[in-house]
Amino acid sequence: MTSTIASSDSCAWNQQKVLETVRSLKALSSQEKAVLEQLLRKKNTKVEHIIKACASSKDFELSLVALAKQAADNETRSDEANTEIAQRSIEASFEKYTENKEALQTSSLKSILKILKKVEKKPSDVRSRRLQLGNVVVKKFITNVKGGPELISACGFQLVEDNKKKSSSYFLKDVNLQIIKLGIQLVSQRIEDLKSGNAVKAIIKQSTRVMCPCGFWGNIDQEGLCSVCYQKKVFGPPEKNTAKKVALKSPRPKNDRRIRLKKALLKLKALYRFKLGVKTESRVVQKNKKRCFSCNRKVGYLGFECRCLYVFCDVHRFPDTHCCTFDYKKFNQSKLKKENKQVIHEKLERID
Repeated sequence: MTSTIASSDSCAWNQQKVLETVRSLKALSSQEKAVLEQLLRKKNTKVEHIIKACASSKDFELSLVALAKQAADNETRSDEANTEIAQRSIEASFEKYTENKEALQTSSLKSILKILKKVEKKPSDVRSRRLQLGNVVVKKFITNVKGGPELISACGFQLVEDNKKKSSSYFLKDVNLQIIKLGIQLVSQRIEDLKSGNAVKAIIKQSTRVMCPCGFWGNIDQEGLCSVCYQKKVFGPPEKNTAKKVALKSPRPKNDRRIRLKKALLKLKALYRFKLGVKTESRVVQKNKKRCFSCNRKVGYLGFECRCLYVFCDVHRFPDTHCCTFDYKKFNQSKLKKENKQVIHEKLERID
């Protein structure tokens, strides 16, 4: 049997023949056969040693079965260790998630759950295994969330940079379905806990304020003192500048502000009347501006205010009907002076 698998001159063994014998073994399960086939394709030294040592086909088959079971046990142990590490890292990322708001936690976990379900459905799909950092959903619900990058890396995703495209992304190279199923289970359980309110909430920091001996609020970090007392204790009392003398302000009366306001209003009224050209000497004040000043007819809010600052009805609203005291001539002259400036040519040219 060994002559068909390996030749004594070259010590090289026929890989195809060994694969056929492995597939024909009934004592092995499908998982053990797959592990043994991987070892054969890698041309492991243990397989070469078995081929050289075994003389009969029965011994060769028995040794292959023993090697397959040993390799399968080792693989299961390594898978269990990897799942334990993944579970710890996922739980640690959940602790960081508590620093976010509950609404942000649920939306981020739902998006990650959706990604993991896509990978579980189609492990061979490269698009579902690649998460571009420039994507809006990845930015909002993974990278910008506290604990999001840790959770996605715990599920097997690794940060990869593409120098050609000058972009970076999370990529899942080797799909481990056990870790992905574990991630789906833990994330869905976490979402249910958040909905029911059983999730661990963020630890609220206790107030560090204490009363200072001076009467103000102090801080525990500053030995229970306020900012002023703490500066005095650390840097000493401030030096008094004798050179600078504070000028004493002369006391003002209480109603000084009202007096000044009244004076300012009087000045503004006088300027307004002077601008309109109204004669202020011996002027009668119209007390009721809801009636016509000429005929005492009730006008309400629909009266016409003339430039002489009196309110009239629609009959007496014109200047010639109520003996208007406003100087239109002076007003128009001043208006023309402002609008039409004099243009006078200089008689002598200035020499600079």
